[in-house]
Amino acid sequence: MKAMIKKGLYLLSFSALVSLMASCLGSNDNYTDTYPLTDAELVKFWLYNDSLPELQQVVFSIDHDGTVGLIYNYDSMAYMTELPEKVLIGYVSGAGIDNVLNITNGDSIWIKNGDSIDISLPLTLKVYALDGITTKLYRAQLNIHQIDPDSVQYNRIASELPFLETEDNKTVTFNDRFLTYSRIDDKIQLYSSQDAENWTYETLSGLPSNTVIKGIQSSGDRLFAYTEDGDLYVRYDVTVDQWILANKPSSIKVKSILGYLNSGPKQTEGLSLVIETGGKYTFAFTGDLIQWQYDSSQSIPDNFPLSEFSTYSYPVMLTERITIFGGVSSDGTVQNAVWSTENGFYWAKFTNDINVFPPLKGANVFYYNNEFWLINGKSNDSYSREVYYSADGGVTWNTKPGKCQLPEDYSLRYGASLVTDKDKKYFYIIGGRNNASLLPEVLKGFLTKKEFKQ
Repeated sequence: MKAMIKKGLYLLSFSALVSLMASCLGSNDNYTDTYPLTDAELVKFWLYNDSLPELQQVVFSIDHDGTVGLIYNYDSMAYMTELPEKVLIGYVSGAGIDNVLNITNGDSIWIKNGDSIDISLPLTLKVYALDGITTKLYRAQLNIHQIDPDSVQYNRIASELPFLETEDNKTVTFNDRFLTYSRIDDKIQLYSSQDAENWTYETLSGLPSNTVIKGIQSSGDRLFAYTEDGDLYVRYDVTVDQWILANKPSSIKVKSILGYLNSGPKQTEGLSLVIETGGKYTFAFTGDLIQWQYDSSQSIPDNFPLSEFSTYSYPVMLTERITIFGGVSSDGTVQNAVWSTENGFYWAKFTNDINVFPPLKGANVFYYNNEFWLINGKSNDSYSREVYYSADGGVTWNTKPGKCQLPEDYSLRYGASLVTDKDKKYFYIIGGRNNASLLPEVLKGFLTKKEFKQ
């Protein structure tokens, strides 16, 4: 009987509230058009507290679909944000009045704009329309990032891939696809993927069996490869893996492809290489694969890497640049220098012996979050566990904090391929090996904050 009395009192008080609203607005017949009697939806929702000014900047979205609507902040608040014990609530409803009942944990408390509430748990709100009958339930929550946005996450997305069970493989990106070339049973095989997780065998044509697979490089719209005999091959077609022998002087042999220089305001587009001519190793550049620029009287520096280096092409202040990292020089010495060129022909050494990574071969460098990152690699019998980075184009290097380092269960390696997706959001570590075994797997890494906004 008491429950019936309470319900009757509630309906009476709510009816009085509706009548009061009607009297305040007058007897205008347009009142129900401005504030429909059956509108029980929330239009706007916010929270604020003087001790947490950033709370007032939080934008809440309201999803009205379903039996229970959702109120949430799409962009979560910063990691480790500490909330005060109480915050103030504000809202605008379709009814134009304070008409929200907080029924969290079974309680029933009317709340109006400016009331203090506890948000330690998601709120359950019941909104009444002006007719006192129509209602809408909402669940409101304040999202705070639970993972450090500056940490790096690693996930193994594929394993036991047979085409990675060989030391001689290389993965590149081409036409928004991942392409892996592998030498298996003395034959070159090709596998492709859209997501680096599911792979398909592809046919290839024109690539000789003595191709230096680790030397295959992508310029974005073309692939380049060279052979042990010093010939250069190019793939143009994005749909068919058809390789064509490039035209070059018979007196030169390609010994290494250093990278592709994109065109700039004062630069010619083309390929930078190390060639052998007249018994010397020298730098060469070709813009059209017909005209070759080189100086046979000039040898490359003794400490310049010829193999197992990492290369990256990128613009700096409207000037394109190719930069290479680490690697092994012609005398077999493992290097830790960074070299760069702006014309593909003249190279400058960026680093000295201070604030640089250790000598490494088979390491991976990529441009990520406006920095160069270097991971993996081997020097003598030791493998690199550190993640190194450079914020000044490769001149000085430091190690990333622990939250960005490789996970404890990560198999240290060298000779892996590392590629990024077209949006530079994710990076993929593909294959590699260590003293114990080959690693036929794909790991996907990303900086946590790159997942916050999509």
